[in-house]
Amino acid sequence: MADKDKKKEKGFTLLNKKSKSKAKDKGKGKSDTLGPTSFIQKGNSQSFNDFMIQLIQIKKLESVLVLDLSRIKLVEITDETKNHIRSLRNLTMLNLYGNKLRLVPPEIGTLVHLKALGLNENSIAELPRELGNLSSLTLLDLRYNKLTTIPSEIKGMVNLKKLFLRFNKLTRLPNEIGALSALEVLSVRNNKLSELPETVSQLIQLEVLDLQHNSLVNLPSLRMLTKLTSLDVQYNGLTALAEGIEALVNLKGLQLKYNQIRELKEAMFTNCVKLEELDVEGNRLTVIPAPICNLIKLTKLYFSRNAIRELPDAFGSLTTLEELYLNNNQLTQISQIVSLTNLRVLNISNNNLTSLPTGIGNLTLLKELSAGSNTFNCLLPEIGRLKLLSNLDLNDNNIPSLPAEIAMLSSLQVLNLEGNKLIELPPEIGRITTLERLSLGFNELISLSPEIGKLKNLTELRLDENKLQVLPRELGSLVLLELLSFNENAINDLPCELYLLDKLRQLSLDNNPLNDMPPNVVEGGPQEIFNYLGEKLKASGVNTGKGDDGKK
Repeated sequence: MADKDKKKEKGFTLLNKKSKSKAKDKGKGKSDTLGPTSFIQKGNSQSFNDFMIQLIQIKKLESVLVLDLSRIKLVEITDETKNHIRSLRNLTMLNLYGNKLRLVPPEIGTLVHLKALGLNENSIAELPRELGNLSSLTLLDLRYNKLTTIPSEIKGMVNLKKLFLRFNKLTRLPNEIGALSALEVLSVRNNKLSELPETVSQLIQLEVLDLQHNSLVNLPSLRMLTKLTSLDVQYNGLTALAEGIEALVNLKGLQLKYNQIRELKEAMFTNCVKLEELDVEGNRLTVIPAPICNLIKLTKLYFSRNAIRELPDAFGSLTTLEELYLNNNQLTQISQIVSLTNLRVLNISNNNLTSLPTGIGNLTLLKELSAGSNTFNCLLPEIGRLKLLSNLDLNDNNIPSLPAEIAMLSSLQVLNLEGNKLIELPPEIGRITTLERLSLGFNELISLSPEIGKLKNLTELRLDENKLQVLPRELGSLVLLELLSFNENAINDLPCELYLLDKLRQLSLDNNPLNDMPPNVVEGGPQEIFNYLGEKLKASGVNTGKGDDGKK
């Protein structure tokens, strides 16, 4: 998770495109009557020290507003560079990110006009107290360092609006953090915090509070943080919601994923009606509070991996929902969801459901439906009404047959029917020409309909552990097929047309008798068998378009 997050944020820069463009023009020692306003070292043939000498000569030190020494493999800042930085009294933006710095020079504390400071992606273990002098600073980025503490002098940054501390080794935050009265964004994810100071409750301008991936077991009161729009505390050890969470009337995103929460406060759902995304996956919830139906702006709802047994009666009133995850619970019926006509994604896998609810065809905007690992004993014909469905997963159920209406799924690309009780496929399967991946393993298939050869876009076909005795020659028409797997069946011979599958990269056929093929060919493995099929095909007079080596 950390690596993925780092990759995603690596391009973060304090320089906007406009500033960067100006910096390139001004960063080569050029000057005008006002003097250069920016210097960017990376990609610049002129060194910073030479640039400073030039500035001193033309007496334009006060003109420089932006200094970017990022990603130039700095291990330390020399005394000469420190003095130069200190002389840039009007500097408003300083980038030192993406280096190998272990220490931050105290001299930075003299830059009283500095508004943005980028120290992220270094190896900094300690911050100088002098940073507290930066009273004009509005953005401080310290992500991806090795900090264990933050100096109490941070209280001097009274204009700070954004503070990024994620991916460090912080075990605590100073009480003085409560003095940052202008703070709007506080991100301390992926640290080692076991508690937060009570003074966090004083950050009344806070809009984003990111605490995920720590070791928090409780939170201070959030009652006064009424401007919060995003609260992320996923992957902690919380057993209950924070006191005063129901007062967060502007909250739009609430991430509580993977904690130990057993109950959600009903008052939260009554007051926090601006919520658009709620994620409580992986907690210990047994009940969804009825007032959740007040969340009339909710578009994404994650209740996966809890112990929910039923949905509230009015659950169907959440008509703005676009993504709903109810997988890995104990649900036995979900009739309420057929009113959620804006759904695009629905995951109800790993429950105790015996079928899809009547009316599932109402969800005509649905693109992804995951309903595997239930006890379905049929597939309703109205499934065919889901014209936009691109991914249908019904694995590990008890479905004995498919309705002909499945052919109406004109957008379907992925169909997973593994682990059911299918004996045959309807011939209509050949009409789903958009299919790219078809998984039919672990069923009771005796044969395949020749119509399967019409699935011209198929790239993967999985048929493992069935009761197949033959494969249709029409498989040779699947010109885009890259993977064909039919391990553990009862096949004695193979159609020569398989040799025509030019894009085939993986052929898996273990544990089939193949009694009608020469033993020496079978012992040679898939490639030998493939070549043998080609020889037979050529002998029959079919032009394979390939040479003796099997290549075109």
